[in-house]
Amino acid sequence: TDISLTNTSKINMKLKYMFLALASLAMLSSCETIKDDGDDTYCGLFITFKYDYNLQRADMFKDHVGSVMLYVFDSNGNFVRTYEEDDVPGMGTLLYDGSYAYCMHITDLPRGDYRFVALAQQDNYFDLLPTPGAKYRRTTLTPGDSNEQLTVTLDRAAGYGGSVSRVSNEAPLDTLWHGMTGDVSITFRDYQYNVTTISMTRDTKMLTIGLHNLDEDSRKTISADEFNFYILDNNGTLAYNNSLLPDEDIIYTPYHKWDTTSTDERGNVIDKTAHATITFNRLVWKEKPDQNALLIIENRATGKQVAAIDLTYFLAQGRNAYDTYAYSPQEYLDRSYDYYLDFFIKNDTWQYAEVRINVLSWAKRIQVEDLKK
Repeated sequence: TDISLTNTSKINMKLKYMFLALASLAMLSSCETIKDDGDDTYCGLFITFKYDYNLQRADMFKDHVGSVMLYVFDSNGNFVRTYEEDDVPGMGTLLYDGSYAYCMHITDLPRGDYRFVALAQQDNYFDLLPTPGAKYRRTTLTPGDSNEQLTVTLDRAAGYGGSVSRVSNEAPLDTLWHGMTGDVSITFRDYQYNVTTISMTRDTKMLTIGLHNLDEDSRKTISADEFNFYILDNNGTLAYNNSLLPDEDIIYTPYHKWDTTSTDERGNVIDKTAHATITFNRLVWKEKPDQNALLIIENRATGKQVAAIDLTYFLAQGRNAYDTYAYSPQEYLDRSYDYYLDFFIKNDTWQYAEVRINVLSWAKRIQVEDLKK
């Protein structure tokens, strides 16, 4: 049976934070003495979590994450147990004294070497399951199961325009983060302490599409309801190490569509834009471009495709805004989670598109001809 750490079982958070931040020699050398007195404040495992694997390169764990489940495996990759902690509103459970750090203190494991996998969301996993929209379903493990049996599978419903399954757009996806200690074992010993940090990667992504009509006679009439927007990929199942497992093709559709209108100083309409927002699972850069995720936009009345593009390639172009860091396509796709694409269409065919990064006021224009070279 899983044993969750509760607020009442935690030692003073501020003292623990001082321990981790300052690594006081007095505290470290007193571990055995404190243990003999029945106080294990500074003994056991101290596992900190952070979410700084993002484009901001800042730890946003406190602001984004609301619940963490830690899976414990022995050195052979066999499941031992889980620990879970939820943020309690108003109590700052997942932080230290107002800081961004969060530490899970574990004292009740048998002596041995362990590896860890962490899955996090914005709310308690079991509380999220009955809420609207598609869910990330985790396999239930029993002691002794292999770490390879831990998978996360996104809900989908069969039969979207044939054999392709569709992810529900009733609500945006609940955000999923993943982290692990990799192949390095962490030691748990009596009368000793050990400290490690797990860095989280955000798997859930969001794409906002803008559709601008360049036809003068119809610019004022474009509407998001005139178009179908969808992402096609086979990225619905994740392994314990966050890699994609073989899966069927699935379709993601917008959970929100709307229109905006721009006017000149006299109030005349000069542009009307159709918008759609889609949430989807982790993108993986494939060696073969035809295996990458596709973004398809089509006119609902005529069935004509306005655009059918390699979404993974398009979004990865945003890494050019961060030349200083020389991100690879995959690192950029994993660090980024909020994407913007603007398409400019004429006669129901896109002429060019812009990849935008709003926070930098950066954009890259991609012509149709660029993809034919």
